Amino acid sequence: MNYYDSKAKIAYEKFQKGLPFEKVYAVAQKGDKFIVLKNNKGKYKYSLSGGGVDDGETAEQAIKRELMEELNIKVNIIKNLGVCKYIRTWRYLDKEFDIDYVSHIFLTEFVSYGDYNKFGLDGEFDGKDMSIVEISKDEMLENVFEFKDGGIEL
Repeated sequence: MNYYDSKAKIAYEKFQKGLPFEKVYAVAQKGDKFIVLKNNKGKYKYSLSGGGVDDGETAEQAIKRELMEELNIKVNIIKNLGVCKYIRTWRYLDKEFDIDYVSHIFLTEFVSYGDYNKFGLDGEFDGKDMSIVEISKDEMLENVFEFKDGGIEL
């Protein structure tokens, strides 16, 4: 099963139960810069790192795990900035459905790299449609969905 199909299956199972797709995203601050994912295609130039909340996991545990998986960084959570809600359309088993997303946005601070002394594990984003970059606060606020259109304030 490919990546999209595995995520679509999870979304469909939640949709059938009437549950939202719970996500977490981090504003990862490192000094006066913010660590984000640079989109090499798509509507928004940058996006926050994060992902889904696994069964039995708190949002706080999920964001720390996701940042280690995606960015290879350890962080402290400063505060929950709020929740960004939106609807996304998925397709699974030849059925199209809309599911509510509930995304918890956390302000975090960089503590250290994980197992390697650099961003990313095994080049997760290298050579793909995204890369890991550090940007200014103003650039982040102007170009990241959760701030530009999602109603979250830093």
